[in-house]
Amino acid sequence: MWKQSVFSKNLRLTKPFFEKMGAKQPKYIAVFKNMLGDVFEFVFANPFKKKIAVDASSVAVFEEMRHGGIFLTAHYGNHELLGYKLAELGLPLNAAAQEQKPAFFDKWLQKKRTFNGKCFAQKVNSSHLLELMDSGALFAMLADQRGRSDCKGEFLGAEVHCNPLPNFILEHRPNTSVFCGHIRQTTLFLKKIPSQNFYAHYHSWLESLILENPAKWYGWFHNRFEFCSCVSSGCCRQKTLE
Repeated sequence: MWKQSVFSKNLRLTKPFFEKMGAKQPKYIAVFKNMLGDVFEFVFANPFKKKIAVDASSVAVFEEMRHGGIFLTAHYGNHELLGYKLAELGLPLNAAAQEQKPAFFDKWLQKKRTFNGKCFAQKVNSSHLLELMDSGALFAMLADQRGRSDCKGEFLGAEVHCNPLPNFILEHRPNTSVFCGHIRQTTLFLKKIPSQNFYAHYHSWLESLILENPAKWYGWFHNRFEFCSCVSSGCCRQKTLE
C-alpha cells in the first residue's frame, strides 16, 4: 500500500511517546481515508465557498497577523484549504511551496492557490526573503517536514530536522512575530508562540493536536523522523519545553 513502509517506521519511532502519554497510535486506513476526504473536498467540493469563522479566542492573534510575521502550519487536516482561507480573509499571505511535477499539475495547483489574481504559494527565493518580511508579509510554511540543515528538534519523542528559514528570518529580524494555526471543520484556530525556541513551542502545539486526533495528521506519510538517543539528553539545538 502507498507509503506503508514509511507509515510503519514512523509508528515504530513514535511509539514510546504515545505509550508515555497513554494514547493510541492511528491505523493506516484511518489516516488514509481522512486524507482522501480532505483532498476530495479541496479538489472537487469547491471549498472556496466554504465559510470559515475565526475562533473567538483567536481574534486578537488574527488582527496581529495582519502586520506580517512567520506562520507555521502542518499537514494536519485540510492545510490547502487553510492557506486559501487565510488569503481570503485579507491576511498578507506569502506561502512557501515546492515546485511540483509534472508541470501541468504544478500549474493547476498554483491556480488553486490563487486569490484575487495573486498566487500566494510559490517557490521562495531565500535571497529575497528578508525583503519579503520587510514588506509586511505573513510568510507561511509547512513546518512538519524534514529540513536540509543542522537545525534539529524533538517531536513526538524522536529527533527531527527542521526547516532553517524561520531561524534565518529571526536571526536577521529578531522582532518578527511567530504564529501557528489550523482549521477544524469551519473554524480557524490561531496561536502566537514565542520567537525564542519557537520550534519547541510549535512542536508542543502540534503534538497536542495529534494526541487529540492522530488520524488527522498526514505527516505519518512523510519520512521525517530520525531516531537519535541524544533527544533525551537535550543536545538538540531546539531544546524541549520544560
